Amino acid sequence: MKITKQDGTGNARAARSRLFYSVAVSGLLAFGAAPAADLSSPDTVETVTVMGKAIFVAPSSVPTEITQPTSVVQEGFIKDNIIPLASFDDIVKFEPSVYDQSPNGPGLGKSEVLSIRGFQDGQYNVTFDGIPFGDATDLHHTSSALFIAHDLADAEVDRGPGGGSTIGKATFGGTIGFRSKTVDDRFSLNPYGTYGSFNTLAGGLELNTGDTGYGRAFVDYQHETTDGYLSNAAERRTNALGKYTLDLGDTTTITVMGTENHEFQYTTQGATLANMEKYGKNFALSDDPTTQSYYKYNPSNYYSDFYYVDLKTTLFGKLAIDDKVYTDYFAHVYVEGKDATDTNPADNKVTYYTAGSYPTGNSPKDKTKAALANDIPGKAANARFRSWGNILHADYDLGFGTLQAGLWFDEQHDHRYSGTVDISQGNAWVPGKYGTPYSYFYNSVSRTAQPFAEFDWNVTPELTVTPGVKYTYFARHAEGPVNKGSNAPLDFQDKYTSLQPSISARYAIDESWNVYAQAAKGFLAPPVDVFQVSKPGTLKPEETWNYQAGTTLHHDAFTFGLDAYYIDFSNYFASIQIPGSLDSTFVNAGGAVYKGIEAEGQYALGGGFSAYGNWSINSATYKGTSVSVAESPAYTGSLGLLYDDLQGPYASLIGKLIGPRYGDDGNAIDPATAKLIAANDYRFGSSFTLDLAAGYRFGALVNQVNDFTLSVKVGNLLNNRQLVDFGGTQSATDVPIYWRSAGRSVFVNLSVSLF
Repeated sequence: MKITKQDGTGNARAARSRLFYSVAVSGLLAFGAAPAADLSSPDTVETVTVMGKAIFVAPSSVPTEITQPTSVVQEGFIKDNIIPLASFDDIVKFEPSVYDQSPNGPGLGKSEVLSIRGFQDGQYNVTFDGIPFGDATDLHHTSSALFIAHDLADAEVDRGPGGGSTIGKATFGGTIGFRSKTVDDRFSLNPYGTYGSFNTLAGGLELNTGDTGYGRAFVDYQHETTDGYLSNAAERRTNALGKYTLDLGDTTTITVMGTENHEFQYTTQGATLANMEKYGKNFALSDDPTTQSYYKYNPSNYYSDFYYVDLKTTLFGKLAIDDKVYTDYFAHVYVEGKDATDTNPADNKVTYYTAGSYPTGNSPKDKTKAALANDIPGKAANARFRSWGNILHADYDLGFGTLQAGLWFDEQHDHRYSGTVDISQGNAWVPGKYGTPYSYFYNSVSRTAQPFAEFDWNVTPELTVTPGVKYTYFARHAEGPVNKGSNAPLDFQDKYTSLQPSISARYAIDESWNVYAQAAKGFLAPPVDVFQVSKPGTLKPEETWNYQAGTTLHHDAFTFGLDAYYIDFSNYFASIQIPGSLDSTFVNAGGAVYKGIEAEGQYALGGGFSAYGNWSINSATYKGTSVSVAESPAYTGSLGLLYDDLQGPYASLIGKLIGPRYGDDGNAIDPATAKLIAANDYRFGSSFTLDLAAGYRFGALVNQVNDFTLSVKVGNLLNNRQLVDFGGTQSATDVPIYWRSAGRSVFVNLSVSLF
């Protein structure tokens, strides 16, 4: 959409515009936020005169024609401000109401916290090229084991459950959507590399075939090694992605995409304050082979892939059809000490409950139990799943509106086991009290079907009303020889259905000013935890009703977005012990209320400079209490100064503020009343980090070199290493475990575009 300057005429529409402009200024003063930006493709950006350059390099832009709060991170910002090897959490960390913690360094290792408005990973969707994906247990994501920043075109954070056409298993807290880069029409070769802090070294090569007459494609391969910020937390990662596009006539396109990823790392679980004091603030794993925290006792391998075939066509000039068939895979294979945070050799001991498996060959006095006091206790686990699915989406232009309808189907096969091992005896299995080393061993199959419909009704040229609905069917069957929590055989089935209506409206006050409102229902089926108890019960799915309203303004020199939200969360899942027995089960108990205000904006200062800022005030409390939901900051904010003329030098200085929050909400259930008992603990104060990025595009230095770019990224410039998160408690001592912000890092990046 082209941004046009208002002519100041005295018609009614202009009068309404001036009224709302004054409201905007008041809003800016009230929330202390700078303005925001416009969602545009790079081609559209070139048609926007003043704000185009600023929007393209901003940490986020606000689309104009939206019906829920939305922020978009564009390719220009990702390319210039995020190191190519970074994980996806590093890309969205500056967005409103987003809280991210990566303790091993920016973009390195997995994110320990990635929340939106207080909703945690697993309570919101993550999509790749429109395909929802997530772990089979609880929909969480291991950010470091997936795609990298260099392969992405943009990222979109939708802070709401969306309308009828928004598909996914977790529509609670919104959607973080990542889109892979489009295939270039020109042939090119792009070698790139990164070197920097923590002995980080990465290199990659991207090949674009250009238009060959038989389609066009690109392939990207990257390998990275790093010691990481945390002690003895080294990582090796390899990523490969390929994409092929073929035009079958003027109205039909087929796209094939595939990506393979492997990550090896030494697993970290945080550290006690005593160990941080003794060994350093970055302590995570030790180099002492007499302890469970010895890094070589804690290796992890992650494997993932993602493939799809996408057919898009337009029929009769009005009917657009998009059919996507996909599969994705994830595996985590690892061994770890019983407690990787434990540095005390006195806590070592391996107990065998079946004498015949005693590894030394000696005959112990107790034929049913033997203990090796100095052996390292540990566990070995293998968790892997594969999903297959299809997304059919059709749009039909009726003239007075657009009808959207379709069906999403997903089937997921999950296989996992975990058991006790004796690390000192070459990871030998250790039979327990029940005669098996396994704490769980099962397979499960889950199926999701989600038909949907949505209608964008153009009531007037200014007003669009969008009613929508989707129906979710989720069924799961789990079976295996050992169920977690009971050690009994498992054969469990559950099924959940939900009708999720939505309605939204958007009113264009003028060509650059819009207001919107939305009401929508969210749904989340229970995780696998519900059957990993001795007495599985019958549960209702968790649900939300989301109500939000907002406005977006795009003017000559600034953009701005403001919204308010209220979310009623019900049917909270909690585990209880059944009165009068040792059995446990899950029940629905209580709920929570999420509410807040968010503002985002950007101002073009001129001469290539722009200022960006966002601010959110967030509240997430359990109903009937003043107890905050864990990991839900009271506020978040970003503020930055950026420079770019799209040629030559560019730079950005961006700070992120995370408000106070609690690491634990102590939620439990009163067995007598089945009511929620909640209490906050482990309070963390506000924290601030500052990132600096700068680079220079040298352009075509010699023949066959189209561009040569050298850049530097400094993460956490002020070297803030305060405590930022709670990681649980140590098993032997019940002492709290914490995470700190990763210290200052410096990475130098080089990218060359050939031919």
